[in-house]
Formats: sequence, C-alpha cells, structure tokens
Amino acid sequence: MTRVQILEDKKALVAEKRDSLEDKISDIGRREQAELIRVLVPYFKNFREEVVVDIKRGGVYFSMPHPDYTYNKELFNIYLDENWSDKEEAYKGLNLSYYTTQTKGMDSWELMRLRMLGEAAEIILYSQKEILEKINGVAKSFLDEKTEIYSQMTELRREIDTYESQIRELKRGKMREDLMGEGIRFQKDAHIQLKFNYSARIKSIKLVDVSKSGKRATAVFTYAYNESSVSREENVDVAKITDQVLAHINNIESTLELV
Repeated sequence: MTRVQILEDKKALVAEKRDSLEDKISDIGRREQAELIRVLVPYFKNFREEVVVDIKRGGVYFSMPHPDYTYNKELFNIYLDENWSDKEEAYKGLNLSYYTTQTKGMDSWELMRLRMLGEAAEIILYSQKEILEKINGVAKSFLDEKTEIYSQMTELRREIDTYESQIRELKRGKMREDLMGEGIRFQKDAHIQLKFNYSARIKSIKLVDVSKSGKRATAVFTYAYNESSVSREENVDVAKITDQVLAHINNIESTLELV
C-alpha cells in the first residue's frame, strides 16, 4: 500500500466521523424544529379552519384554498428574524410579510385575507415579546449541544485538511520526480502555461537542465497537433509546471507509482 493510499484511508475514517456528527446536527435540528412548532402552534390555532398554518425553520406560513387555483394560495407570512450579532438571543423580532393588491367588488377571498392579516398583526402587536422569549428559550436549550458538536466537526475538518495537504505534497513530489525523469504523457491534450505570456496545448512534457536551486528548468514537450516534433522552452518555473501537470493527474497516460 502506498503512502498516499494510507493517508487516503485515514482521511476516509475521519470523514466518516464527520458525517456521523453531521447526522447528529440534523437530528438536533429536527428536534429543535419540533419544539419550535410546539411553542408556536397555540398562538396561531384560532384562524379559520380552512387556513393552512405551516411552521418551518425561519417562519410561520399561512395559505388557504382559492376558487381560482388548484393549490392553496399564500395569505401572508411571519418570519422569525434571526439575531446574528448576539449569541445569547437567537431571534430578535417577528416580521409580518404580506403582499398588497386591491379588491374589486365582492372579492370575498381577498377581503377575508385582509381580515386575517389584521388578526396576525394583532398577535404580533400583543404577543411578540412573549413569543420571542419562548422561541429564544428553545434555541438556547439546544445551543450547548450544537456548540459541542460543531467544535468536534471543526477539529475533524482540520484533520482532514492536514491529510489532504500531505497527500497533495506527496503527489506533487512524485509528479516533479516524473517530470524530471521519464516525463509525462497526457491521454488527452493538456493546456499548459509554460511562461506568463506563452501557453500551449501539449501531449507530453519533460523537464531537463534543472537549475541548482531547483526552481527553473527547460521544458521539452510535444504539441498536441504535431507529436512528431519536439520543442523546447527554457527558463520555465518548475513549481508552476508541476502544479499544472498535477491538475491533470486523471489525464496522465502513465507515471511511476505514487509513493
């Protein structure tokens, strides 16, 4: 087993742990939402029987059957205004959102909507403080649990990043070795920028005459449209060429086994 594969396997194990924590976060979200519904329902249960009150993350949504539509038409919505600047209070207000129009004659549906809009406004006017206290209490009851899991996920993300960095460095080192050895051949044409003002579509590339510092070299390559003719470009940046070739790793026809 190569060093790259060992690192990939270790990264996969950490990713499994992270995925498990993401499942826990989703479960907390479902439980928190269920609790929000429980505390909000009593405030909105006295609307007309045909009104559909849907409480989802972020708000309370009201709709009702309309004679001209096959679906329930929106009445208005109450959005829970999240407080991003204060960790202690998750919500800072209730925002009543509604569309405006004009009623023509006896438009009973719209007139009824306006009447219920007043009822929704009355709930916010007299019960907003109480509702905010309750939904903030719900959010706070789940905060410590979520914070702990997010902290664990952050550590796992750092661990994954470390493995990915190590894998990239191993691949980059091996790609550099291949470029300075037998060279690289692409399955399909590869667009490589050889100099800041010169790029080409090539089929193969090799680095020779590498400087003592290892930073500069001469690129020996074949154009995609003329593989029989070998070209050279002096004083290319070894690191930039290596990174570009590495980006085409799935397009490389053959290379030494990665370590």
